[in-house]
Amino acid sequence: MNRAILSLAVAMFSCAPVIPALAQAPRQINPTEFPAQGTSAQAFVPKGWKIETKVEGDLNGDRKSDAVLQLIQTDAAAFEPGRAPRVLLVLQKQSNGQWQRVSFAPRLLLCEKCGGMLTSIQTKIENGVILVDQLQGSRDAMQTLHRFWIDKATNRIVLIGLDVRSFDRLTGDETIESSNFLTGEKTTEQKRPNQPSKIGSALRAVRIPKVTPPIETVDIAAIGR
Repeated sequence: MNRAILSLAVAMFSCAPVIPALAQAPRQINPTEFPAQGTSAQAFVPKGWKIETKVEGDLNGDRKSDAVLQLIQTDAAAFEPGRAPRVLLVLQKQSNGQWQRVSFAPRLLLCEKCGGMLTSIQTKIENGVILVDQLQGSRDAMQTLHRFWIDKATNRIVLIGLDVRSFDRLTGDETIESSNFLTGEKTTEQKRPNQPSKIGSALRAVRIPKVTPPIETVDIAAIGR
């Protein structure tokens, strides 16, 4: 009898919906704390912060290796437990060998545990495009992929694309939204692998404004609102 009750409880728990992400930590970060120029990546790290990841690649076609830094705050007195904020810095290599900070993104990245048990962030540079891939949630999960490049007219890092994948890790159901802000196109695809007779896979496309916001204004917490 006890074994049967225990089995029922486990089944109920595994099927219960789970909120995909915890609330993002409030950000009160002053960009002036982060130097505008430096001789190395470490020179851009103020006291109470550390580099989590650093990736390099040519962003502007000058054949010099630029860099993207992911920083996390280490001063425990500045944030709630588990809510250490992260920021993203984009550095450009100058002809004199110095580094120049061209962008500062205070709201793009999930904080330390704001994405729940699946919290994961991967950043890379491919063909002059910065890719920021973030995962959050538990059973109900969300994966976001932001694409940025340099707007040569303004020398600013801007958002050119965003993919949002919301999925149920138990049933396999998923919805994928892909937005291209250069062409003004957005596609939405729904997949229901266990219900092929009802939906199966449905794809639709709509037009969206051709707007490329600067990386400084992109907020991970705004997705899904």
